[in-house]
Amino acid sequence: MPTHAKGFLWVDVLYRATRSLRDVTFLWNTRSACLTGQTMRYWEYLDRTFGDIDFSRHSAQDLGGLYVKAHTEPRPPFAALRPYAERAERGWIHPASLRILRTWAEQLDLLHVTDPGFFLDRPYRLTSDELIAMLADRGLCLDHRRYGGPAYLDGTRWGMPLRMVVGEDGHANYLLMVLRDLVPEIAGHDRVLLVHDEGIGPDYALVERILRHLGAATSRLALGRVPVPGVAGTSKAGGWAGTALDELSALCLRHVDPDVYRLGMRLYFIATSQRQAGVPLDLRLLRRAMGRASALLTRADGGTGPAEELRPHLTPSGWVSPYALTCRILEKGGRRPSRLLLDDVFL
Repeated sequence: MPTHAKGFLWVDVLYRATRSLRDVTFLWNTRSACLTGQTMRYWEYLDRTFGDIDFSRHSAQDLGGLYVKAHTEPRPPFAALRPYAERAERGWIHPASLRILRTWAEQLDLLHVTDPGFFLDRPYRLTSDELIAMLADRGLCLDHRRYGGPAYLDGTRWGMPLRMVVGEDGHANYLLMVLRDLVPEIAGHDRVLLVHDEGIGPDYALVERILRHLGAATSRLALGRVPVPGVAGTSKAGGWAGTALDELSALCLRHVDPDVYRLGMRLYFIATSQRQAGVPLDLRLLRRAMGRASALLTRADGGTGPAEELRPHLTPSGWVSPYALTCRILEKGGRRPSRLLLDDVFL
């Protein structure tokens, strides 16, 4: 849960800072998340266990607890998940996931995080079969499906192992959805930045190689997870009670006003948490970030526009580094950030 907040805040500052200097397209597709195996296993568990009930009456924490329970059960065969995959391919979202998305949208709106398009319908421009055929023609995919086998992304020319993207049962891996989104976008953009979880870096290194082979100029930004003290593993393991975004916002907004909360959360999850994994959630440091945010807002000057404050933090790959920019505004004895910069990028 804190890991998700960190990801959204990093991307929001990166996007808003970079778009002040150049045109940027923010590509998010909820359909891709819905087509992952872990999501469809959750949906199958809910329908098998509870049937047709009103999930809008459940809190996000309740639904998160059911998500954890779903992943303690034996993995169902893909035949049980196939109806969900077929509906999700057409843009359908299970009511439980819609409830969670709406909760997240409310909390991100409170933070003034740019809406990534949670509820936009973005059909893929390439089918899985079309993408696999195109990659196979270029020697980037081994397709054994006609023999009853899997399909693999083939990065062996770069010393990378084969990566299965369609199983023998027909279940497509999330990487196939990533490529279905990105490959049709290559021609219309100068550069592609892949922002991803640090733990799946090898998968995205392979995606990057494939995109470059297809003509894209690419870079990657890997973000580490935020450990919760006493908890091991991902959100599937649970243990994150008290650290969900709505719980953190309620905790902070009892003591600070909304602008301080918005800036303080960005200071904490970008500068204090840093890019890599390993810095656990620390409510004491989060409170300290709120204090620093209040001081920054008090001493911010008028400024003439954020561009001159942003350009020094533009990376060679063409995007503004959220970490470098956030550390700059926190420098002791440094130039005071302009209120325009704070408004445009951090609030």
